[in-house]
Amino acid sequence: MNIERINRLTKDHQLDREWVEMILEALEVGISVDEIKDFFAKKDRSELIVK
Repeated sequence: MNIERINRLTKDHQLDREWVEMILEALEVGISVDEIKDFFAKKDRSELIVK
């Protein structure tokens, strides 16, 4: 994983470093951007239901 890329993405502290690392790792192993977006969309919906 490219540490410089992670540092650039997280330097302003608007993005969580762990989430950035997880997303980049997912992309490296072949998970598509659409699959990642679907995961976060489902996560948001499930959090709304629990509350």
